[in-house]
Amino acid sequence: MEKDSFFYAANVEPEIARMFKAYNAGQKEVAEKFKNISIKMVDEILTKQEISSVGREEWFTIRNMIEGYENLDTYMKQVLLFYGRPFSEKFMKQFD
Repeated sequence: MEKDSFFYAANVEPEIARMFKAYNAGQKEVAEKFKNISIKMVDEILTKQEISSVGREEWFTIRNMIEGYENLDTYMKQVLLFYGRPFSEKFMKQFD
């Protein structure tokens, strides 16, 4: 399977969920590991040049939110968590 931007966009949401789960459980080192994985995935999306300039700006915003996830309020955490969900759902539908 080719790992294009869509692949990374679909897989970033579970990593963000793991990051928040670990952070909420007080496992800050584990949360940092998932944060770094998430950032690498977003960086892959940005380096592949497969998205529009508007899409790139959105992914830069998502990257910044991941960087400072500890400082996000509850609403912004939900925004970050759910941003990748449509990509994940679309990605999984291709295997139905």
